[in-house]
Amino acid sequence: MSAVFFVITAIASIWSAVKTEVIHRELVDSFPPQFQDDLMSRCALHTYALASSTPLSLQAEYMKTLYGGCAAALSGSLGFFAAGNPVFGCLVLIGFFWVSYQTFKSWKVNQANCALGDGQAG
Repeated sequence: MSAVFFVITAIASIWSAVKTEVIHRELVDSFPPQFQDDLMSRCALHTYALASSTPLSLQAEYMKTLYGGCAAALSGSLGFFAAGNPVFGCLVLIGFFWVSYQTFKSWKVNQANCALGDGQAG
């Protein structure tokens, strides 16, 4: 059973990484010049992906990558528990809670941007 969880973890992680790279490539040209090099643009991606100036469709895609990260962390934790390794299971579960908290904060920012966008459209 643990192999199933680890396969789900791998699929969710790879999907999220690829999707994040696609979003990064779409946004990097809109970053300020000091954030356009490869290293700094990686650090700035989260901030600019959820900026109110970023199109809502792109923000929605970015949120999906965060949800994929949550799914990967939870599945990885369950995989370790199923494999009989509670220490790593607990460590990854703590990571899942942290990632979930960060995703929830990002979701709130995204919802505020959606409300702002709806208000401007109407």
